[in-house]
Amino acid sequence: MKRTRELTPLGMQIKIALVQQNITSKELAARIGVTGATITEVICGKNKKKETKRRIMKELGLEEME
Repeated sequence: MKRTRELTPLGMQIKIALVQQNITSKELAARIGVTGATITEVICGKNKKKETKRRIMKELGLEEME
């Protein structure tokens, strides 16, 4: 059975932006030089690195939130 993951507010914002911009998390990862797993970790709140979050937000054109 597949585990469900809770999305953080930032994770929800990222997921919405991915859908709106019609790109996958893998494509986003390639654009900013990280793995797809890293994107998933940020979306689920497991990766707390501010620099990674900043790069994701910048690439997606999102405003920073904390």
